[in-house]
Amino acid sequence: MTVSPGPSRIRLLGISAVATALALGSTYALTSGPTPESAPSAERTYGDLPPDDFGGPATLSPSTSASASPSASSTRLPGPSVSPSAGSPNKQEPSDSAEPPRSGDRPGSPGQEPVEADPLASPPAGTPGQQGPEPDHTGVPPKKKLRVHRGDLVVRTAGKVVDGLEVHGRVSVEAPNVTIRNTRVIVPTDSETAGISNNNDQGRGMLVRNVEVRSASAAPGVNGVVGHDFTLESSEIHHVTDQVHITGSNVTVRGNWFHDNYHFENDPYQDGGASHDDSIQIIGGGNITIANNRFTGAYNAGVQITQSIRDVNGVTIRDNLLGGGGCTVNIAEKGRGPVEGMVIRDNRFLSDQRIDGCAIIRPTSTKVSHSGNVWDDTGRAVTISRG
Repeated sequence: MTVSPGPSRIRLLGISAVATALALGSTYALTSGPTPESAPSAERTYGDLPPDDFGGPATLSPSTSASASPSASSTRLPGPSVSPSAGSPNKQEPSDSAEPPRSGDRPGSPGQEPVEADPLASPPAGTPGQQGPEPDHTGVPPKKKLRVHRGDLVVRTAGKVVDGLEVHGRVSVEAPNVTIRNTRVIVPTDSETAGISNNNDQGRGMLVRNVEVRSASAAPGVNGVVGHDFTLESSEIHHVTDQVHITGSNVTVRGNWFHDNYHFENDPYQDGGASHDDSIQIIGGGNITIANNRFTGAYNAGVQITQSIRDVNGVTIRDNLLGGGGCTVNIAEKGRGPVEGMVIRDNRFLSDQRIDGCAIIRPTSTKVSHSGNVWDDTGRAVTISRG
């Protein structure tokens, strides 16, 4: 239950926010909804929280000759399945154009290994409410037999259906209307890129359904799905830095389970600082819907908006079970002006933020249409904080 802060609590929150800002850097800080709010009186101000820029590269440079064999060095994940029919290992465990992305720099010299921390969270115990899918209903169906494909997979045939593979490599979609379903993607640790990407001008209309994506072992810079003009549904993405990077318009993300982000105290993509891992990061685009997903385990934010490469507009976040992050939904303008058309409604928020009680934070110039957002443990209404 969230308790109204007294004077000492406010001082502690202020100290926490300042310390976080010093540690992680400065802030880059579908349906009709209710009328935009006018600065609720219960709003709290947290100053400059440090939203993400990138948890790792967002651009996949496909290789047609790679034959990557996944590393077996991870102590946190079971090794790649020997049997193609093996189910998701995690389910048995308890538990910019003008301003390009920071995607070209590889980590420093081999002697500068990142300091690894544990994944930050396990899925909440018990059965979720209406928001978010049941974990067993995401990812590869349990009885689906998979055929092993070693090396990167580049799809250049329009309308191609990729079904029933276990890919030990990366998947790059370079043709329209491709479907990837009932497939597991185990991203090589040294790839420093996305497991599935259509981040190009050819891969529009990509559908990813009942897919699992994870890193072969712990490493910074390995992300889940990256791109624009795609639909991601009923999938499980875990043990990566960022699960989803949205780089443009026309994206629907629904019915997925995002959990167990990797977090590094010494991340070469953050100049040696701590990782800025997010479940979903939106760096540009519009007509984006995030619905009926289950979020746990991100250190920076559950949903992070930064406008890093272009304006963001027309984003609806609804009917999710949302958790993680300093603040779970973090909206930053990054010098591009207000984020227009923000709708956040009918979500349930877990009380696991690093900044106590900070479910949603946004600049005062960005207006948010919000209603029906409550704390999962108490049912009390969520208020918006000002950054």
